[in-house]
Amino acid sequence: MIKSTSMPANHRFRRHLAGFSLVELMVALVISALLMAGVIQIFVGTKASYTVQEGNSRLQENARYALRRLSQDISAAGYLGCLDSETPARPFTNDLTNKAAGSGYDFATPLFGTDSTGANGSDTISISRAGGRVGIQLTAPMNTSVSALQLDPTDGAYNGLEQYDILIVGDCSTASVFMITNDPTTSAGTLLHAAGVVADDGPNLGQSNIAGDLGAVYGSDTTSVAGAFRVGTTTYLLCPSISGTGNSLFINACGNQNNELVAGVQDMQLVYGVDTDTTAGANEYRSAAQVTAANRWNSVVSVRMTLTFDSIQNVPGGALIKPFITTVRLRNRGE
Repeated sequence: MIKSTSMPANHRFRRHLAGFSLVELMVALVISALLMAGVIQIFVGTKASYTVQEGNSRLQENARYALRRLSQDISAAGYLGCLDSETPARPFTNDLTNKAAGSGYDFATPLFGTDSTGANGSDTISISRAGGRVGIQLTAPMNTSVSALQLDPTDGAYNGLEQYDILIVGDCSTASVFMITNDPTTSAGTLLHAAGVVADDGPNLGQSNIAGDLGAVYGSDTTSVAGAFRVGTTTYLLCPSISGTGNSLFINACGNQNNELVAGVQDMQLVYGVDTDTTAGANEYRSAAQVTAANRWNSVVSVRMTLTFDSIQNVPGGALIKPFITTVRLRNRGE
């Protein structure tokens, strides 16, 4: 009898289910680990690239906004309607009690600055100008220089006026600065500028008019271009950020989140182009201290700004830091 040498069916089934050997498993694990390491490396690299791009985009956007805001204000420094503000000795009456030279109420000076008084030894700059492109037109001529102003109450710019606002009224030959002493919202366009009325609240707290005399009569000519503008001084400075970390660009004062314009501004350095001869244009650039000591602020015709920004959040290798330099010409101070 010939014996069968075939393997029992149950044994063949058990051998089929035996699985991978230990060596095979180890090889598979090594390959899987290498693939996973590659995936993780790609993920980390992609995330780092995204973080750098996001930080650079934020830095660029902050720089664009800050430089545009500063440039627009600086270029319009000294704007007083159609009055020729290029002539330092132009006829100009300031009836405000508090109007010390170099203060925010010295509207005969287009701008002034300080050296190293802001955060990180940064500079500051203060810009005086009338707001709006077109003044609120007079609806009736003044009889005397102490008469009330009759303005158009339907003008959109008039709707924003409040008691104790500082206004400038002028034409192309002269101008006068005063504080509104009545409530424009209930006066149907009549604005008073009486002496002795002291502002008891608002940004002009403590301010008043000296004599209530504007020094000129406006609107007496039927073709008069006289108009009234709200006028003010804006100061730009660096302060510790309220919304985040580091320093931010503020207007007027630190410590108020409503005054915080742009975060991530590390430094702001300013020099002023001074016209020292009869040829239009800057002959040299000086610091604020040098302008104060050696020349008048009315001789400044341009401002060169160097602002250093960071990306706020850290990126691989630390926060991105980049300086931006631009020069702005004062439109109302020579070519």
